[in-house]
Amino acid sequence: MRLLQSLTLLVIIIFFNSETKSELSIDTDLKILIAQSEEGNPDAKFYLGSLYYIGRELKQDYSKAIDLFKEASERGNIAATFNLGIIYAKGRGVEIDEKKAFEYYKKAAFGGLPQAQYNYALWLREGRVEDPKPAEAMEWFKVSSNKNFDRSLIELAKGYENGTAGRRDYREAVKLYRRARANEDNRDNSPYFNSTFYLGKLYLRGLGVAKDEKKGLRFIKEAANGNVDEAIIEMAKIHEQGRYVKKDLKVALGYYSKLQNNDLIDVKDDIDRIKEALNY
Repeated sequence: MRLLQSLTLLVIIIFFNSETKSELSIDTDLKILIAQSEEGNPDAKFYLGSLYYIGRELKQDYSKAIDLFKEASERGNIAATFNLGIIYAKGRGVEIDEKKAFEYYKKAAFGGLPQAQYNYALWLREGRVEDPKPAEAMEWFKVSSNKNFDRSLIELAKGYENGTAGRRDYREAVKLYRRARANEDNRDNSPYFNSTFYLGKLYLRGLGVAKDEKKGLRFIKEAANGNVDEAIIEMAKIHEQGRYVKKDLKVALGYYSKLQNNDLIDVKDDIDRIKEALNY
C-alpha cells in the first residue's frame, strides 16, 4: 500500500445520474487515515469508506465501504448518512431498499445537509415510501433553499409559480431562479440551465419581470443548447408555430430530432408531422 506523504486527497463520489456529488478533501496520509478510523473517528471512517467505494488508493470493496459509512453515520457523520441513502436508493453494492434509503435521507435531512433535504423533499412529494406529502415537501425545499442549494431553489421557485409554496408570487419565483442560475457548477450545469429555461419563460410572458421576448428566447435557446429537454421541446414548438420568431419547420425539426433517442420523451409523431409538412 503506497504511503501518501502530505497529499491532499480529493475524492468525488457520484452515486446517481449526476444529481449529487459529494466532494471530500483531506490532508493526511493513508496510514494515519486508517489509524484514525480504527480509533473511531467518524470523519476518517467516512473518507476511508469513500476510498474503498471508488477504489482509489485501496482495492474497491463495496462491503467495507458500506460498513464504514454505517459506522460513520452512527457516530454523527451526516455525509455518510446521505451516501447510504443514495446507495440503498440505487442499489450500489446492495439490494435496492427504498425504505432504508428514505430513512437515511430523513436522518441526513434533519442533520442539516441541504442535498439530503432536497432528496427527502422529493421523496415526500412523490410518495415513494409513504403517502405523498406535498406541503411538507415544500417546507423542506424551503429549508434547503435557505442554504442556497440550487435544485431546491428551482423547486421552490416553481412552487411560487404554481401556488404550491403557499401563494402565487412570480416576483419571488424570479428571485429564486436567479439565485439558482448564479450557482453555476462546472461539474454539473443542469441546475443553471434549468433555471435559465424557467426564467426565460417568465420573460416571454412578462410574469414577475418586465416582458422581454428577446431575452426570453435567448434564455430558452441557451437552456436547449444545455440539453434541457423541456427547453428543446419549447424551441421546437416556437419555430413550428412561429411564435416570437418567423415560422421555420426545418429548425423545428432539428430541435425535435435532438430528442428522438430520448427514452423518456416520445417525439416520433412530432417528427413525422413536420417531415410530412416538408414533404420529406
